[in-house]
Amino acid sequence: MGFAAVFGMAAAWIKGNDIGLRYAMGNVSAVWLLLPFLAGATAGSRRVITGALCGLAATLAALTGFYFAESFVLDLGPHPWLTDLSLTMGTVVYYGERALVTGPIFGALGFWWQQCRSLAAAGVLAASFVLEPAAWWLYGMHIGGGAAYPVPDYPALWLGEIAIGIAGFALLRRMARRQSG
Repeated sequence: MGFAAVFGMAAAWIKGNDIGLRYAMGNVSAVWLLLPFLAGATAGSRRVITGALCGLAATLAALTGFYFAESFVLDLGPHPWLTDLSLTMGTVVYYGERALVTGPIFGALGFWWQQCRSLAAAGVLAASFVLEPAAWWLYGMHIGGGAAYPVPDYPALWLGEIAIGIAGFALLRRMARRQSG
């Protein structure tokens, strides 16, 4: 869980305090699904529930690390640090509720991939990387776009995310074939 918390802190630092490329990079969601997938794949158990719980724990640790670091990164006004911490940690509940779904699902997918070398599990993870740019674009179109959703502004970022999804799937596929062969 230490790695997950450090991941969250690093994501907060990358995102920074301003809107721009760093903000767009900090809002890439697929890496937040890779984290529980890896936790489930390394759970070291023969039970899918363990993979799911490891995925949930990793996601919650990362969220806690992210919002803890945000209390230092964001300029929230002239408050004492504990007030800033309270303001940022209040957001954990919103994303924590979503983590109750995504953490166990992707933890279980990671477990499934580790146990069976499932191409379906690898495909779901890869699809999260490949389809996220389109999802952000559709979301931006639905709400009218704007600087808060800078998808069109950074095509290299989104094309890179798609490439990572495709390359990641190819790697997991190769690993699965090597295991079965």
